[in-house]
Amino acid sequence: MRSASLLLGVVVAAATFAAAAACGHDDNDPINPATPDASVATDGGADAKPSGLCVDGKSRDGDYPAGPTSITIAKTIPNLAFDGTDADGTTPRSFSLSSWFEPCAARSRLLVLRVGAAWCGTCNWHLGNTKLFATPELAPRLALVDVVVGDEDNRPAEVGDLARVRPRVDVPAEKYAADPKHRLRAIDAGQVQLPLYVLVDTRTMVIRNYLNDPSPEVFENTVRDELALIDGAARPAPKPEALFDGVFNREMRDMLSAMTLPAAPPPDPTNEVADSAAAAALGKQLFFDKQLSPSGNFACSTCHDKDKLFADGVPQSTGVSKVDRNSPTVALAAHQRWQFWDGRADTLWMQALGPFEDPKEIGSTRLFVAHQIESRYKAAYDAVFTKYPLPDISDTARFPPQGKPGTPVYDAMSPADKDAINRVYVNVGKAIAAYERALRVQPNALDRYNGGDLAALNAAQKEGAQLFFRAGCAQCHFGPRLTNDAFHVVRFPTGRQDGVADRGRVDAVAKLLASEFNSRSKWSDKPEAGDRILRAYDGPSMLGAFKTPTLRGLDRSGPFGHGGTLATLLEVTETYGKGGLDAADPRTTGALESWLTRFDPHAQQAIVPFLSALSGEVISP
Repeated sequence: MRSASLLLGVVVAAATFAAAAACGHDDNDPINPATPDASVATDGGADAKPSGLCVDGKSRDGDYPAGPTSITIAKTIPNLAFDGTDADGTTPRSFSLSSWFEPCAARSRLLVLRVGAAWCGTCNWHLGNTKLFATPELAPRLALVDVVVGDEDNRPAEVGDLARVRPRVDVPAEKYAADPKHRLRAIDAGQVQLPLYVLVDTRTMVIRNYLNDPSPEVFENTVRDELALIDGAARPAPKPEALFDGVFNREMRDMLSAMTLPAAPPPDPTNEVADSAAAAALGKQLFFDKQLSPSGNFACSTCHDKDKLFADGVPQSTGVSKVDRNSPTVALAAHQRWQFWDGRADTLWMQALGPFEDPKEIGSTRLFVAHQIESRYKAAYDAVFTKYPLPDISDTARFPPQGKPGTPVYDAMSPADKDAINRVYVNVGKAIAAYERALRVQPNALDRYNGGDLAALNAAQKEGAQLFFRAGCAQCHFGPRLTNDAFHVVRFPTGRQDGVADRGRVDAVAKLLASEFNSRSKWSDKPEAGDRILRAYDGPSMLGAFKTPTLRGLDRSGPFGHGGTLATLLEVTETYGKGGLDAADPRTTGALESWLTRFDPHAQQAIVPFLSALSGEVISP
């Protein structure tokens, strides 16, 4: 149980951070208490002025200091303007940094611009643990603004996204800002992992320092140092970083603990039989049934082998012919927001329908599948889909043996007959989805470690886990499945048979929106539940972007990458560590994201043992 003093401290911190900026502060602040005649020198080299006067010795209220247009440490930060909200995360509010300019304050505060993204695991940890940074002692000298650069899928942030970010916060910021251009990343010419903290002196608006994903102790030590320098006081002794198991700081430990064994997948209201045992039993039969292909040679299981973690272990899968991408495991696909590497399906049942009519995969058609259901699965089908009993499609003049949109025999059918076939076809997808939703994974070494067995990870795996965080991997790989389900450009090699770079997400959104089977379609059992499709983004930052894969079962899911071109885990970490393929390499496309940090050869090798511990054996019903 928390003590009353701790609860009071959190309340004090919240009240201070949420308060409006003011000119002047409480001289009873426990950090470096000021005296009425204290002298303060500015970074610009101005003479020291008596406390309580403006920094240049005369009244300049509202006159933002001149400075460079660039964002540079030890220089005045430009008066950036933002569209955002108040502390509630919902009340729209446009503001600029001049709102925090306090030239007449008795002492400076530090304006803390905390830059993060909704897709970012480390960012979300910081949001939810603001109380560890805004301690009762520090909070009176801080003003926090949370700056959001991207939504959950890595779409450039909009003001409307802030209402979904605000509930993740334990202590509210003064303001929330959308910054889709990520302007503050210019403070560092290299790759800057998130969250990024930029510390600004409110009396001068000079950037004092910046930090990438700091621990609470590193943040506190840095803030104390900067305030001491500003106040002309002695620098305090640094606070040591607390480590769990001698290896992991507070953030690492909390995020490791959240990498728990995945539970049942979230509900799918677009599929009424999603969690029906009878539907799952039918779906299992359909998943392995090669007779749903005209050749009798291919099924879902062709590329998703239950003995290979429901993947196939080859670079690019082969059905009727070789495809252009690697087949990811479907063991945890029911948890995903988007399906396929590029997210061109937004439900599991929609995904299940794609391969049937793909000429390179199963090479079938919806008419052929419907006739197979009629001839071999009628009783099981009718038992599951009581609302939609199987229609009589025996008249092959009305319902040809084969056909799909774009073929003359299908296109010549009446709208009502097309709907009859499409209903059967959609229900096949929903039954297969019900089976895939029933798949579970077994505990691995990390699960045992999180359960209290500190020997479950060996020394090399613990070092790899620590470096996993320090290298920025946990920005995208976090939570039970170690993925954010968002789309990112990491510049991995193409798997296309023609060798051309794969454009990824940028081409998938139009297919998703145009699909007759997306979650907003009439075939959805609850179209209004498919609202995330309305935020699907195909702007320029999605060129070459692919969905973050789960890391559970990684040890047996190779080859790796959307193209399946990386044979080993070491090749994966080396490619990541080098920042993907070179800019001029024709095998990939898209601009490398600024938060994808490069890491050295030691880290590239040392992370591998941790990844190897993330096994994911599948339990199939």
